[in-house]
Amino acid sequence: MIEAIRQRRSIRFFLPDPISDENLREILTAGQWAPSPKNRQPWRFIVVRGEAKRGMDEAMKAGLEKTARGEGPLAGRPEYLPNAVYTQRVMQAAPVTLFIYDSEGRSVYEPMSPADRIHEMSNVQAIGAAIQNMALAAWDMGIGSLWNGNIFFAYDELKEWLGEPGEIIAALSLGYTRRPVCPLPRKPLEELVSFK
Repeated sequence: MIEAIRQRRSIRFFLPDPISDENLREILTAGQWAPSPKNRQPWRFIVVRGEAKRGMDEAMKAGLEKTARGEGPLAGRPEYLPNAVYTQRVMQAAPVTLFIYDSEGRSVYEPMSPADRIHEMSNVQAIGAAIQNMALAAWDMGIGSLWNGNIFFAYDELKEWLGEPGEIIAALSLGYTRRPVCPLPRKPLEELVSFK
């Protein structure tokens, strides 16, 4: 397990080869078995592949264009827009993209009480564990992944297109890698850990 954690990489160059239903089910099952607060299992996974990728691509493009016009939830961060455009191309190249929802999630536009915010943050932690489980399971099968945060540039457009209840937390693009990957440096553990 530790070796898989060390070897896993974010993949941005995918082959068009499809992922089998059996492998996809195994990846999704790994996400299903993540820990969650009070066993709420707040996650919901939406699989986008084949012709459905066209709708995903159109929603992403519309959101990126809106951001470029100075509108939308990330309009105040134009310096990240080129990277988001690149991510959109990566998502289009990947054979599968999973959209991971918080089935109990509340809109990013909606105010929350402190108790509701803590509930939401607890669910997001669990969903992060589910995504990590899926990325590691995929890697173990020789399938690469990219955890996409740039979907928030098209938050409204993707939500409308997907039409699912709850809130999108992230997307995970999956596919076989087109290029070899190398390890990236990590900060020394001593910089990251304090003992009290």
